[in-house]
Amino acid sequence: MYEDIKSAFENLKASITVFNDLWPSRVVAARVWRLPLLAQQRVPDLIEVESFEGSAAVALTRDALLAFHLQPGQAPGTVSRLPGYIALGEPLMPEILAINDCKNAFSATIEQTRLELELAPEARPRIMRKALGGAFNTKQLIRKVHGFPDPVRQLTFTWAGHTAGGERVKVAKVREQLKTLAMARADRERIALDRTPEWQEHQALNRMADDDILVRHKKIAPHPRAMLWFGEESRYDAMIHANLPVFVVPAQDGMQVVDLRDFDRTQRVAQRPDIKPRREVLATRLLYLPTDTPERPAAQRHNEATLKRSTYSR
Repeated sequence: MYEDIKSAFENLKASITVFNDLWPSRVVAARVWRLPLLAQQRVPDLIEVESFEGSAAVALTRDALLAFHLQPGQAPGTVSRLPGYIALGEPLMPEILAINDCKNAFSATIEQTRLELELAPEARPRIMRKALGGAFNTKQLIRKVHGFPDPVRQLTFTWAGHTAGGERVKVAKVREQLKTLAMARADRERIALDRTPEWQEHQALNRMADDDILVRHKKIAPHPRAMLWFGEESRYDAMIHANLPVFVVPAQDGMQVVDLRDFDRTQRVAQRPDIKPRREVLATRLLYLPTDTPERPAAQRHNEATLKRSTYSR
């Protein structure tokens, strides 16, 4: 089973090598912003970006596509990021899609190994490192390479995050987690199960059904994103995580680019205007009832065909 992971990894490296030999000769413009590596699992209040253009941006992008290991000084659990864009004279979608297919196959192979070993989902990084060795970074291995074959009119880079995100979980899953924690504490501290705080939290959910939904709120760390416009609409047509440079074809009359700026937490203290009051269930676990959000009619997409030809919906 570990040989299957090694084989999938070699296929992934080969697909990127083929692409790296091909795309630099098609470049008409290139710009990237290098972010500092995180030495701890905490995002600093100030993130200063370093800009590179032309051949320097091309070289950094080639390296970033194959940057699967933790770099010296990089904290485990963090990722290296290189937001930016590579403007091509012609799209190279088959090669980009082949890379993402190999990434999906690599992830599926790890998952299949996990199931065969009957391990928890959290064991995936450990399985990968046992198969490949070294300080491999799972997120850097499987993150998608983005490409858009149709002409881009505007490309804007900005920072996302520094807000609260929500994960929807069933009450049954929360009960199971609390019971496991309560039993572990009772055994460790040699106390009765019903005296553990986790069991008391477990009992606080008695009036709820297993299928009821709770929202677990968590802070989202700031991260770069890119928004793309293909037509003349005021709203962007696509928004992606800018972990790696995006491969685009500029519009005939030029592509307007809004550069990524430094992130400064002190300048982002304003509260969002659409924040709703939360109804707590287990505040110590950041668990709340879902807010009542009226359904919005689905907006008509004028760029559906464009997005289907890209990596956006795959």
